[in-house]
Amino acid sequence: MKRLLPALALTLPFAASAQTQVSIYGVLDAFAGRTATASAPVAISAVNSGGMITSYYGFSGSEALGGGLKAQFQLEGFFRGDTGESGRFNGEPMFARNANVGLAGDFGTVRLGRIGNPLFIAAGQINPFGPSTRFSPLINQVFTAAGGNGTLGDTGWSNSIQYASHPVHDTTFIAQCSLGEQPGAHNNNWAGVAKYAGKELAVTLGAQNVRFGPGIGTANPAQRTYMAAASYDLKAVKLFASYTDHETKVSERDGHSVQAGFTVPTHGGLGRWMVAWSRMTEDAKNVAEFHRDTGALGYDYNLSPRTDVYAVVMYDKISNAGKGNTYIAGIRHRF
Repeated sequence: MKRLLPALALTLPFAASAQTQVSIYGVLDAFAGRTATASAPVAISAVNSGGMITSYYGFSGSEALGGGLKAQFQLEGFFRGDTGESGRFNGEPMFARNANVGLAGDFGTVRLGRIGNPLFIAAGQINPFGPSTRFSPLINQVFTAAGGNGTLGDTGWSNSIQYASHPVHDTTFIAQCSLGEQPGAHNNNWAGVAKYAGKELAVTLGAQNVRFGPGIGTANPAQRTYMAAASYDLKAVKLFASYTDHETKVSERDGHSVQAGFTVPTHGGLGRWMVAWSRMTEDAKNVAEFHRDTGALGYDYNLSPRTDVYAVVMYDKISNAGKGNTYIAGIRHRF
């Protein structure tokens, strides 16, 4: 939950304006249990960080410039709550989640800097387990690239320019370009996402083309990904479904992911059951086709508006490799 920080504002050169607001916020998420996946089938007992969402901290602010125009900034970094280390991995930049500045007005919002990948963010908004890179079958298969499949690139893009529209008839559009910054090279990333969010029905259509980032190299110089997803809220149960396709040059990887799931609210909305299953089928040049099945069952309960506890059981299997089962319990606190 965002908070105004008057003490911090007093130390900032622009804090003299009453129209400026600066907030500090974040999430601490930790879990314990036994984990095993298809690509790492030997079970490990561990306390780990970032179960339902990757732990992070952030600073953001806005300044009213007049005429409905606002200046905005975001600085957000990941950390590992189980060890106290910064970043999702050793050597990750301080503000790898977001580091951008922009302008917002009647035209929408334009940002420059490091910005979250809009396709990843959209996928996290339209599946039962949200943006969990550990326990969401959809995110686990499509964005973590475990077992050799998945979307290349990162969940955040550096050197980005992003435009986000205001909602029009419950529909928003986000376009983003990330510059590779190599002389004479055509290695820019781009992404576009359109989202409709009605009272019961939500629909997302998105695509991206990646030419630089994690996983991109001589064997995989570019990859294009398409996604279509929908959810429908019946109140007693909320249904989710999605289809994702990615095509990779040179290696001729062609992957398709189908996801289905639902959530069931309990205790007046304080708790919810989460069920999801996803199958990724992958074919590549000179490699036999294989598929990966991932299923998860979880329960999440809100102890307060800022703190929840959860438990998850997950099954993961790659047809030409191994399989693994995960059993965990965790806690998430927002500040």
